[in-house]
Amino acid sequence: MRYWPCFCLLLLVQPAYLIAAPGSSGYQPFELRDQNLFNLIHGQALPSNARLSPQSRAYWSSSLTITNTLNIKGNSNEDIYLDYEAWRFNLSYQYGFMDDWNIKIDVPLVYQGGGVFDSAIDNWHQVFGLPRGERPYVANNQYDVRYAYQSRSQLDLNEEVTSLGDIQLAVAHSLIESSSTTMSLWVSLKLPTGDQDKMTGSGAVDYSAWLAVNRRLADNWLINMNAGAVILGDDNYKNIPLSDYALYGHIMLGWLVNDTINLKLQLQGHSSYYDQSQLKILGDTYFLVFGGTIVLSQCSQLDIAMSEDIDVGASPDASLLISWRHASHCSKN
Repeated sequence: MRYWPCFCLLLLVQPAYLIAAPGSSGYQPFELRDQNLFNLIHGQALPSNARLSPQSRAYWSSSLTITNTLNIKGNSNEDIYLDYEAWRFNLSYQYGFMDDWNIKIDVPLVYQGGGVFDSAIDNWHQVFGLPRGERPYVANNQYDVRYAYQSRSQLDLNEEVTSLGDIQLAVAHSLIESSSTTMSLWVSLKLPTGDQDKMTGSGAVDYSAWLAVNRRLADNWLINMNAGAVILGDDNYKNIPLSDYALYGHIMLGWLVNDTINLKLQLQGHSSYYDQSQLKILGDTYFLVFGGTIVLSQCSQLDIAMSEDIDVGASPDASLLISWRHASHCSKN
């Protein structure tokens, strides 16, 4: 199982006709969300491009997110210990089944373990003068995920896992389509296909709805925004009380440097999925994603981005995103 992440990398470099992405590369946000395992199991959708696929056209994408974090916190009632590296490979398919209507499916494969990047992440924080937290005092490349309430263990994971995550189905409808503004409405259903005992799923059906907006600010500047809510399908996870719902969103600023390179900054966040918890890592959070899109051809693009926990202690230390996107029959667009 240790070599499962290498399988993901091989998939990412397959020929472009196997993988793809919706809309223009400039408006496409980074397909990344909060990678905290406690939050990732819930039904928040990946950031969406407001521009939908034309009728009878398909878009595919394959993305790999590598996350590494160490967070050890406690208070008078709660204790949490997060030390893990996660590789999350997501295969996405989006299709225009009617004029102004799309369907989309996201299928995640998840590896969670001790990983190999603890030392590299610590060096990254040292070089850029970022807080190192507890990293100097904890051995590298361990997998340990624990949560206790009033000294009673609710969750204790220490064996690496490779598993299917929770599959998400979505439907979108285009509301506005003009030369400067695009808006679409999305609704989704998250299925309990992951394993709640291994924390690759919540064991519940969640619902979400969100608005996606594209807006051109100038010839080379544009923004993409999402705002939505998740309604949780259960009131607890492993006897840890859950919020009834959570709000989430992002804003991405894109700079079209030239015909090949697009640079992007994406600020995103969400409210707490655990509103009874007093731990910062289980509370509201926001983080920054920065990177760019390389236009490889008329049909395909490559995204490379990093996330950083600018609200220190509220989300994982760092995540790397590599995403290859492709549009079918794009030469006819």
